[in-house]
Amino acid sequence: MKKFLLCLLMMCFSLNCCFADELRLDLESKYQKKVMQIGFRILNANGIDKRMVFSYVPEKKVNAGAFASSKNIVVYKGLLPYFDTDDELAAVLSHEIAHGLDYHAGFWRRMAMAMSSKKYEEKADKKGIDLMVNAGYNPVAMIIALNKIASEENWYERNATHPVGSDRLAYIYEYIYAKYPAYLADNEFRTNLYYQNFLLTSQKDREEIRKKYSHQYTPVSNIKAK
Repeated sequence: MKKFLLCLLMMCFSLNCCFADELRLDLESKYQKKVMQIGFRILNANGIDKRMVFSYVPEKKVNAGAFASSKNIVVYKGLLPYFDTDDELAAVLSHEIAHGLDYHAGFWRRMAMAMSSKKYEEKADKKGIDLMVNAGYNPVAMIIALNKIASEENWYERNATHPVGSDRLAYIYEYIYAKYPAYLADNEFRTNLYYQNFLLTSQKDREEIRKKYSHQYTPVSNIKAK
């Protein structure tokens, strides 16, 4: 009798597990499709002839990553609640695709990335902006996305793999200011809560950027960051 009950319990557990997996697959498939659709849109719009694949991983990590060996771009489940628009997800995917392009450059590029991680993170941020714009996404969304998730832990800056969050936001804003000023002049995210917070916390940095470009005869000098 005990053996029968034990077998019955195990069968029930197995069925429940299978049913749970089916439910999870049904629930999560839309996120996998979303990640793939945005990722391949960016690849195609930029004429990227290096193959990459995109995966949504149902783990609670607030992170995304690019893997050198498999050329796999991964977005973890824990990251998605932070984003409200496709443009924000496109910002993260564009950043990781930029890393993927460096990984495709070969072994020595990977070594350089390991030795100078902050340099290549900045490069990926800026390259990501170009990729976004070419795919029809608003690059201001990268400011919004990183304002939500980028760390500000100055105490570990020496050993960090990424620049401090406020530094990243400043050079991203400058890159958009210098190269894609129309997105700041006609900013659809002007009333966005997180962009307004960026404007509040970056006043000194933005003032320095405006001074830096004020001598140039360019429409940038007339733009007010709103």
